[in-house]
Amino acid sequence: MRRNLTGRSILVTGASRGIGRRVAIRLAKLGARLIVTARSEDELATLVAEIRGFGGEAESVTVDLTDPLHRELLVAAAAEHYGGLDVLVNAAGVASFGEFATSTPLILRQVMEINYFVPAELIRLAQPHLQQSALNHDGWRPAIVNVASICGRCGIPSLPEHCASKHAFVGLTETLRAEYARFHIDVLLVLPGVVQSDDLNRHLIRNEGQIYLNFDSAHKADSVADSVVRSLIRNRREQAVGFVSGTVWWSKRLWPRVLRWVMKRKVQKFAARHGKV
Repeated sequence: MRRNLTGRSILVTGASRGIGRRVAIRLAKLGARLIVTARSEDELATLVAEIRGFGGEAESVTVDLTDPLHRELLVAAAAEHYGGLDVLVNAAGVASFGEFATSTPLILRQVMEINYFVPAELIRLAQPHLQQSALNHDGWRPAIVNVASICGRCGIPSLPEHCASKHAFVGLTETLRAEYARFHIDVLLVLPGVVQSDDLNRHLIRNEGQIYLNFDSAHKADSVADSVVRSLIRNRREQAVGFVSGTVWWSKRLWPRVLRWVMKRKVQKFAARHGKV
């Protein structure tokens, strides 16, 4: 199937920068009516102005998604503004790059809160509105698009909290895909690898990893945004984005022992180069 997004009400989280911002712009150019949200009021205002500048429709709601009341207000405002909610795109997220042995309980809880509990509770709040969308529009299938990470399919050294949160997010996605089928709501999953960030220091809670990750040559956020929008239009249940992510995705299924060896070698080689062995 192909999903026509013209006139559809879409809520995009993490829209002030990075993947979320680029997804919002692409959806607006396809005729969707957007509610964009993040914590930065100024950055959201700039985004809305850009969308309106090329004739798109967008409204912003500045919230702290870790606050339950803010989440309730956000979803209610999104549904009220356009008379319903047709699509939820969960694109907000953070990461912590460093070994678990040197991490803290606070970092673990912070990553789990933003990467797992926030989108999970937004889905819970959005579900009645999405279900109503299916009832109101004959033949239309509302959708939830979860932007997770290849870390949700494979444990990557020095990304323990990120992998834990994304594994939980992927597990929830697969469960809801089956549960929400009876509501005619599609639940889609996008799995990028390492993505170039607008501001790496704001994206990473810490940057102390003990493996080599080349952030400068990482996957471009524009390419990831393209994959998110294509997945929504073409109703792709799961999409690994980029060569590295795709290689890890297939290796996990076909050669899991080889993949585990590669991950251990990455740690050993980093340690040897830095005189830690």
